[in-house]
Amino acid sequence: MNVETIDESIEKSIEHLFSLWTIPCSEWLMVFTNDAVWYHPKFPDGLKYNQLLDFCQMNQQTKPALFRQDGQIKLTISGNRTSSPLYHAMVPYLYGQIQNENNNSLFINSGFEYIQLINNSKNQLHINMVVEFFNRASLPFVWPPNN
Repeated sequence: MNVETIDESIEKSIEHLFSLWTIPCSEWLMVFTNDAVWYHPKFPDGLKYNQLLDFCQMNQQTKPALFRQDGQIKLTISGNRTSSPLYHAMVPYLYGQIQNENNNSLFINSGFEYIQLINNSKNQLHINMVVEFFNRASLPFVWPPNN
């Protein structure tokens, strides 16, 4: 892989991660290794690969919601930039949702996703670990009907 291809591959993998609400869960899982773990404050023991499908389906039932990258990727490479087996990225994100069960208040969650990507034997990048760090806020705002 050349440097440009690696950067593009990392960006593509991270974009895929943030497509949680916009693509089928079976397709969303394809960005992860079979050993992947997602550490999340709600799931401190981590969600293993075989639990990520349920995690995706649970999240896709929570609508309206938005999960997106909110700034530039901060990247660290272990070893040679063009042939490293391991990449580390910190990616700022923003999550928002209307909480129907909480008087339609706006819930905002922002923070960083630490993402560990590995280069497999076919020279393809996959996410092996995600660790989510966040701040939370809830705005008690009742949305007008039909908005």
